[in-house]
Amino acid sequence: MKISFSGHETFVCRQFWLKKGYDFIENGQSFLNEDAVVHLGVGKNMVTAIRFWLKGFNILDKETEKPTRLGEYILKAKDPFLEDIASLWLLHYSIVVNERVFIFNAFFNQFTKERSEFTKEQLLGFLKRKTEENELSLYSEKTYGSDINVFLRTYVRSNDGKVDLEDETSNLLIDLNLITPFTKQDLENKQMDWYRAFREERLDLPIHVILFCILDKYPKEKALSFYELLEGYNSPGVIFGLSEKGLEGKLKEVVETWPTTYSFTSTAGNRMFQIIKDIDKWEVLNEYYG
Repeated sequence: MKISFSGHETFVCRQFWLKKGYDFIENGQSFLNEDAVVHLGVGKNMVTAIRFWLKGFNILDKETEKPTRLGEYILKAKDPFLEDIASLWLLHYSIVVNERVFIFNAFFNQFTKERSEFTKEQLLGFLKRKTEENELSLYSEKTYGSDINVFLRTYVRSNDGKVDLEDETSNLLIDLNLITPFTKQDLENKQMDWYRAFREERLDLPIHVILFCILDKYPKEKALSFYELLEGYNSPGVIFGLSEKGLEGKLKEVVETWPTTYSFTSTAGNRMFQIIKDIDKWEVLNEYYG
């Protein structure tokens, strides 16, 4: 995948930005128009940021800047104000697999396999290493640091007292609890800011979202190993931070809900998820949203 940084103008995606930007495009406007700042009611840098996040979350096609099916489905048809937790899980999945914003994809697919507890400095070192491995010139410390801050604030509520509470609570994916902050002492007994991204059962993650993502990621597969679904690139286990117990429980619940369509078997310790009959991934979401 392409490695790139910045583009967000240091702004975290606010919860209402995706709807605001989607409606702007639906009304025939363009982010390139000089009066975009007037129609969106924000500053020039925020216009750039909204455009960046709409493409990052795959609400707009990155080439045509027209609404994608996901954008239309969530923001026009089902949940325009992102009030349902399922919509946030779908957006999280979308920004990781879309690969437009490198840090999101690399963090969940690679970094969390190296360590589940980390500091900003360790994440910065990882990003530098990935840049070098791809034989690219290193970016500035400021550029890496900006991406890290924006990424973490997408998932973590600030506790330093320096950020406006209303701004912070509007950051998009905080309620998913995928990353949590904590402090611990260093060798000199100073308190250090740390973060953890543990694998958990994710009880608030709907099985319809899990199934949609499986059908989206593996459209032609009829049988998938449990290990692939747990550890594979852009797999549900990796993207949603699911523990082994959590993923197995979700798959069993899928089978209980659609017993004639899916099966989950374990033979000699080899667990397999099988697709017996084809079902459209959007129909799966329709069953959830109604």
